[in-house]
Amino acid sequence: MNSIIEKNLVGITAASVEKYLLFTGWERDLDFANHRLRVFYYREDPEFRLAIPNNDSSKEFLSKLYDIIITLSDFQEKSHEEIIEAMKSAYVDRIQFRIISEITKGGKLPLSYATKCIEGLRELVLYAACAEESARPICMRAFSQAQTSLDKFQFAQTGYGSFVFNIDVCVVDEENEQDYLHEVIEQLPDSDEHKIVKRIKTAIEQIDGAVRQTSQIRDLVATGYQDGVTANICDALGKLKPEGTTDIQVETTFHFAEAITQTVEEPSRTMLENIHFMVADELSKRFKDRNLIEDVVLTGTIKMLTKESNPDNNEVENTIKLVTRIDGQTRSISVHLPAADHIAACDAYRDDREVEVSGTLDKSQSRWFFTDVANFRVL
Repeated sequence: MNSIIEKNLVGITAASVEKYLLFTGWERDLDFANHRLRVFYYREDPEFRLAIPNNDSSKEFLSKLYDIIITLSDFQEKSHEEIIEAMKSAYVDRIQFRIISEITKGGKLPLSYATKCIEGLRELVLYAACAEESARPICMRAFSQAQTSLDKFQFAQTGYGSFVFNIDVCVVDEENEQDYLHEVIEQLPDSDEHKIVKRIKTAIEQIDGAVRQTSQIRDLVATGYQDGVTANICDALGKLKPEGTTDIQVETTFHFAEAITQTVEEPSRTMLENIHFMVADELSKRFKDRNLIEDVVLTGTIKMLTKESNPDNNEVENTIKLVTRIDGQTRSISVHLPAADHIAACDAYRDDREVEVSGTLDKSQSRWFFTDVANFRVL
């Protein structure tokens, strides 16, 4: 057996072979006497049979698996790689990123760029997980639960002779396959990991739609973050583009686990080019601009009160410093109040009571402030 092919077979189990065969016209012979083998017959020709050792770690497993792939390749008129990828994704969602660029043609990838890619892919999964936990245009700091989800994703073996980053995550428990029978599969909720993969796929499709003008950037800024793209996802994808070059292409491929799809599907592919990265950058900027001015309701304590004359209109500005928690941080925010509310604020400061402020918050500068106060009350 070719050693390169043998390496690519690592990760395929007897159960994943069975899952692939059951969805491509085969049945398992449950009456076969030798329980060390899993034997399958083709539904349209029961005499046509395949067998694989039941023990994934047996000496002959890989050689028998290789023979099955060769047979299926001829029979199904598919490449070895297509069958291998399908078998690997029986219980696993897989995302592939194939880098196509002038900088890869020499058979090498600059270390600084490779490091940036890995960092971008890590952030892509991490912030997709954050968005699944709490959908918002931009996440200021990753959630601890998102980090837990990230640890379940793994780099898988790459394609030989190409710069392919494979990310795998198990989305169905292979050992409890009886819980995922065809009759009940539609009733089972998606795992958190499968939702993360679907969000990444949706985000890339949304960016591609904006490039193809089948969707509008303004609509994505308004609602895209609910199930797909966010500023953080855009920034993470941006790290896949080498600096100083416009010849980049990144082929993204998504394989969903057959145990979820209940069929062997063609993987979904989207080619990202320079214009896609430009759109992602524009989306990120608009998300951040949108997030820098927002309507909020904040609760906190008063740190300081001031009363100053405004030389422009000869009016007195009554200002308080509100100490509150926002975006996971403790911030001091300036609030201008009318005279009546300022008196109430003075009493709250004296009595050390909390207050609530609702209105429009400007976060575009180092010092945050309310541009408009809709309501102020002492709690």
